[in-house]
Amino acid sequence: MSFYELCIDLGSNYTTIYKKNVGIVLREPTLALIETGTKTSKVTKMGLEAERMIGKTAEDEVVVRSVVEGVIKNIDITKKILTYFLSKVAPYKLVKPAIKVIVCLPVGLQENEYEDYKKLFYSIGFAKINFVYNEVCTSLVDSPYFSFNKVCMLVNIGAGKTEIASVVNGKILSACSLNVGGNLIDNSIIDHLQKTKGYTLSPFSTQKLKREIGSLYETDKSSMEVFVQDATVNSQIPVVITAKDILQPIYENYFKIVQAIQAFFNECSSETAEDIKNEGIILYGGASQITGLEKFFKKILNMSVFVLDNPEVCAVLGGEKLFSNYNLLEQIIEEN
Repeated sequence: MSFYELCIDLGSNYTTIYKKNVGIVLREPTLALIETGTKTSKVTKMGLEAERMIGKTAEDEVVVRSVVEGVIKNIDITKKILTYFLSKVAPYKLVKPAIKVIVCLPVGLQENEYEDYKKLFYSIGFAKINFVYNEVCTSLVDSPYFSFNKVCMLVNIGAGKTEIASVVNGKILSACSLNVGGNLIDNSIIDHLQKTKGYTLSPFSTQKLKREIGSLYETDKSSMEVFVQDATVNSQIPVVITAKDILQPIYENYFKIVQAIQAFFNECSSETAEDIKNEGIILYGGASQITGLEKFFKKILNMSVFVLDNPEVCAVLGGEKLFSNYNLLEQIIEEN
């Protein structure tokens, strides 16, 4: 019988899977293409294949996210997506492999939302399941920003939401989350360009625009040509969008995040606050990669701010450390 150990981060936009002794073996959108024309909806494509159908669906088809803001919205669809991903990374012909998993869990879940994660993963039939908070996994990555016996503040700016936690030696002292993330920023950019320019952008074009020229620098001169639906001529036309054109919605959303960080810091004990002030604030997650973010946060918070390497996948990179240290894993599960 084959045996695998996997670390899984089930994100609002992407699912990432790390396999022991191999590395990251899958990173695909947590998406499904649903055919709605029949009496019962049918999942026809998942992951990258579903993503390729965005904007190209028939009238009886829809591309859906089964995880929104870190919450599983449809267990059945999410199970199909995850099972499909597992068939790629742990294939078998006759005998189903035994799989041990570490699941990177978002903070701030309600009890019923946490129960949905348990229902999902236990229904798949893994040999062993351990749930570890995303921020705890991330605190285990090899980085000069983490020190033994020192409290660090981790801020995960993901697609669906932002999570903030103070962590020391693998233990969460306190944590919170707010529903501001990359997807909300994308929607804010779409609304802003519609209001100020009369342009309608697709979500895919907006993500690319944000990734290529999105910036928190007021003097950024970057620009990019994209196709938009122009309300004045009711047609798709190529236009040039500048970084300044989309600065306002980007600024407003990241300002909400930095306000939440400041409020969280203000609630910390004096000892915890001292460590955070000395060690700095550590950012990760896909939306932490916007140009100028470190300087923007540093100026407002008046403390050091760092973005981790590989910010989109560092949770599974840290979770990998637990494969070979079961004593630490048991300690973390007991303390959290």
